[in-house]
Amino acid sequence: MIATISAVMRERLRRFARIVAMAAVIGAGVGAVYGGAMAGPGARSLLASLMVSMPIGVISALLIALSIAGIEIFLLPRASMRWLDALPFAAVFVLKTLVYGAIAGAVLAGQPGERLMGVVSVYSARTGLIAVCLALVPVAVVVMMFQAAGLVGYRTFMALLLGKYRRPYAERRFFLFVDIVGSTAIAERLGALASHRFLAAVFSAVAEPIEMCRGEIYQYVGDEIVITWVEAGGVADARALRCFFAMRAALAADASRFAQRFGVQPALRAALHLGEVIAGEVGQVRRAIVFHGDVMNTTGRLEQATRDVGCLFIASAEALAALGPLPEVRTHDLGVLALRGRVEPIHAFCVEPSEIRVSAAGDAR
Repeated sequence: MIATISAVMRERLRRFARIVAMAAVIGAGVGAVYGGAMAGPGARSLLASLMVSMPIGVISALLIALSIAGIEIFLLPRASMRWLDALPFAAVFVLKTLVYGAIAGAVLAGQPGERLMGVVSVYSARTGLIAVCLALVPVAVVVMMFQAAGLVGYRTFMALLLGKYRRPYAERRFFLFVDIVGSTAIAERLGALASHRFLAAVFSAVAEPIEMCRGEIYQYVGDEIVITWVEAGGVADARALRCFFAMRAALAADASRFAQRFGVQPALRAALHLGEVIAGEVGQVRRAIVFHGDVMNTTGRLEQATRDVGCLFIASAEALAALGPLPEVRTHDLGVLALRGRVEPIHAFCVEPSEIRVSAAGDAR
């Protein structure tokens, strides 16, 4: 449990630190602009103005960022806040904008930076209301960014924002195709609505271990999740391979809840492969990052082959070679597999955990 919390907190703290650092830079910039406007003939010098206005801007920005980012990253992911997921996107957007706007307005009206620097101004009720209204505009933009990041994934959102894949290029990536065992029979027994809730619950349960292993959820295809890593990211601590066992461990830990709610305990099968893809942005109305290459088709065929060979987790020889020796797993050589729709056969292995248990955080114990 300690390892799991530690892994989650490390990822969230990294994200939190980046947001706070960006806020400090923005606050300093706003303070510099304000200080430059206040300096001039008959007023304090530019340097003197900047020495006052920039710290004020940084302090205000930090307090606002600490509050909003703290709520988004540490409070809202808690199970007690899941009721927000049932609200429409527009309702969540308005609610967050009002709450965060009130926080930002309170900081601006409270003048913590000005008080610290000894330049407090007396605000009237009208001035305070203006401060709150002005705060709503940038806060609304920030809320929209958080909401968009939640829809497409934080890493994908940052890649789109920074234009990382604006020009397509080749890169080597791991792809992990994870499928729910017996999902067709489960859907027939549960019905369409309950089946959807079952899949949503499974995807929610495995989200944490995927994040711990720094995987990017590329897409959901029916009852299947496609997870990817750039080669260096997947090799580090063998995340690309450990992720599947961490997902299984997370579902096993939640088995009683699934049995009580749906009458079934979900099981997973998967395939892992490594290869070169062309990564780039596509679309006009809706932008998306896509990967094209044989590795995608091959991984999907390997996942389908798990049913034929009676193995829950197949990894290609190329993927295992890149990961190196892993004492916490044992492999069984499946030889060269002829995959449907692929001319060239592929050398693959069945991968199983050894006596060393793999925790939900992906750490060997």
